Amino acid sequence: MLVSALVDNIQYTLADKGVYRTDTFVLSTINHGQKLVAVLSMFDERRSSISISGSRNMVSLPATMLVPIFIANTTSGNRVNPVRLNEMEFYSSEWEGVVEGADVEYYTVLNPHHDAEIELWCVPIPTTGTVDLSIVGAYVPADLTATSTPRLPEAYQDLLYLYGCFAGFVSEPGRTQDAGREYGKFVARLNGFVASLRSRFPSGYLFRPQPIEFNYEAVTRQQQKESQPKQEQANEG
Repeated sequence: MLVSALVDNIQYTLADKGVYRTDTFVLSTINHGQKLVAVLSMFDERRSSISISGSRNMVSLPATMLVPIFIANTTSGNRVNPVRLNEMEFYSSEWEGVVEGADVEYYTVLNPHHDAEIELWCVPIPTTGTVDLSIVGAYVPADLTATSTPRLPEAYQDLLYLYGCFAGFVSEPGRTQDAGREYGKFVARLNGFVASLRSRFPSGYLFRPQPIEFNYEAVTRQQQKESQPKQEQANEG
């Protein structure tokens, strides 16, 4: 489905409830929704390659890659197995230097929550030259335009519609119930999408999408005013 059709559908739904938003606003919510879905579900899998050398066994992830999903030695085809940082008892002091004839066996991710500093730490290093690795990772999708087609599977592109409706309602004063209803539909649909993806992840994987448990609560200004005297009394007590 073209993004322009999604924009129209979201605007029609909002307009039926007396909420009107521009194409620019709706497109921005679709892009935000697509990135949120990508982070929570890791659906946007793409293949790339990286190289490590004997002088440095750490390497940055390809640009816009969130996390690695599968890594293998390009030449031998052997899988490089993931381990957590606290499981590096596999690490041998003999791996400090180059281990001729060995193959890269393990990797862990350093600084996984810092997109500018995230790196792979691979051991052992088999050569003073370079070793090419094939890597499949989850990416952050690029921003969509009106003529784009979302990278989400077509069967789940309604996630962007639901998120766009939620964003439209939540931006309109007095429409918290409508926003909460759309938000609940979005989370339920997203959980179904995550469940369909989990079986595709290899065993021993460092990162897997998890069920989403979000609560949407709206507090009115009147409720805030009513809670202030109670808070002041509690502070005095």
